[in-house]
Amino acid sequence: MVFGVNEALEAIRGDDQLARRLDEHFLPLWEDDVEFSRLIQTLIAAMALDRRSGLTVASLRIILNVTGGVTSRVFTMIKSLAIDAIESGEERITDEAVQAWQPIWAKHAWNVRRRPVAELQ
Repeated sequence: MVFGVNEALEAIRGDDQLARRLDEHFLPLWEDDVEFSRLIQTLIAAMALDRRSGLTVASLRIILNVTGGVTSRVFTMIKSLAIDAIESGEERITDEAVQAWQPIWAKHAWNVRRRPVAELQ
């Protein structure tokens, strides 16, 4: 079984042996809804942070906008925010941290157009 983006699906379909061995499962992009909010709450709760992270709806929308709703990007961003929170001593993910977050290495510099924060609130 393989889960991935369209490019991965195209790569698998391009190889007959892989295509025969693997099942395709489509993962839709996350949307601005309760399910996405629950995902973020679950991810943050799974991080080893000492303080509660109470993010606003605007922060959730920023996360959605920055990641384009792609699950692996959401996980990467939350993990990175949690690491930053631990390293800074804050021990929680704040709205300010979400607004200021930038990918720190090339593989996370996604080509997702970020809307200005004011538009997301």
